[in-house]
Amino acid sequence: MRLTSAALDAMVAEAIVDACDEYEQLAALQAVIEDRLALPFDTVVLGVTVTVTAVRLRSGSGIVALCGRG
Repeated sequence: MRLTSAALDAMVAEAIVDACDEYEQLAALQAVIEDRLALPFDTVVLGVTVTVTAVRLRSGSGIVALCGRG
């Protein structure tokens, strides 16, 4: 399912509505992504098929997807 930019913007706005600062916004967005994303799933990164197994909030990196292959 591919979402429009407007739909994605609305989802982000809903996720961060109560956040007080940038860190809380990232944490809220990561929580919503993890709750609503069906894991694991396969995708392609730089031409290589990988399996996304988790989405985490990493200090200094923001939201990252944990991937594996093989």
